[in-house]
Amino acid sequence: MWNIYLSDYPEVVMCMVRYLTAKPKLRGFTLIEMLIVICVIATLAMIVIPRLTAAKRHAKEVQLAGNLKQLRDAIERFEATTGAWPPALTDIIAPSGAAISADLDGAGGGVDRTAYDGPYIIAINGGLPKDPFTEAVDWNLNNATGDIHSTSTLRALDGTNYSTW
Repeated sequence: MWNIYLSDYPEVVMCMVRYLTAKPKLRGFTLIEMLIVICVIATLAMIVIPRLTAAKRHAKEVQLAGNLKQLRDAIERFEATTGAWPPALTDIIAPSGAAISADLDGAGGGVDRTAYDGPYIIAINGGLPKDPFTEAVDWNLNNATGDIHSTSTLRALDGTNYSTW
């Protein structure tokens, strides 16, 4: 019979010793595990992001409605005290009656500068409030009727145009 002794094969012995005494290698994530994690994160993002953008849009709509209410109240107070609609929108923040831009409104009514007791609106920046959708003070004022609207061409979440608010 054949007698095999390990002492006759020192390189085999050394290989076995290295194998038995070696520290186990640390394994990282596999490609499949990483793809699964990425898919889960993408799915959660698809659920959350539309809700966040809708909430931001709703907040801007609330701000627009509030700004329009303040401007309409100020325009009505201007008309109640001076007997005419403001010739220009900046007239509702004029420091005195002498600073009003014109003597007549769009309908031909005379502005009583002596009765003016404004400014009728005070915004944070000292001027008029901005339209949250256009980010500018570019309101559409009809100085013959006192109507004021947004100049935004966007549609609201309920489907109406902001310019009709």
